Amino acid sequence: MTSTSYVFLAARMVRLAVLVGVAGLLVGYVAVSSFSSRYGATPMVLDSKSSETALSAAIATQESAGLACSKKPALTDVVLFQRDGKDTIDVLTFDEAIKASSAREGWIRTYCTVPVAPAP
Repeated sequence: MTSTSYVFLAARMVRLAVLVGVAGLLVGYVAVSSFSSRYGATPMVLDSKSSETALSAAIATQESAGLACSKKPALTDVVLFQRDGKDTIDVLTFDEAIKASSAREGWIRTYCTVPVAPAP
């Protein structure tokens, strides 16, 4: 074989590799797009009846009463709890919230405690 034969052979190999790569990317794109269209998440729409709006209002109510609210677990008598399938937030005691959460009735959203003054 001469050196020009090697050039033509290399050019064919490069073309073949590019075609195989393009075909693979095309098949991958079609597979991912069909999977995402079938199983993709629906877009989230927030409105005034959203649980986040209800949670914000409940937190504002508790903070106006002098409590500090946080997602960090704390032993307190004011727990903001959201029941499954409902957009409202209930104010429960710690024991009630733990029982309801254990029964899988919903989940604890926020703990509201009396603010602790810093030590002098």
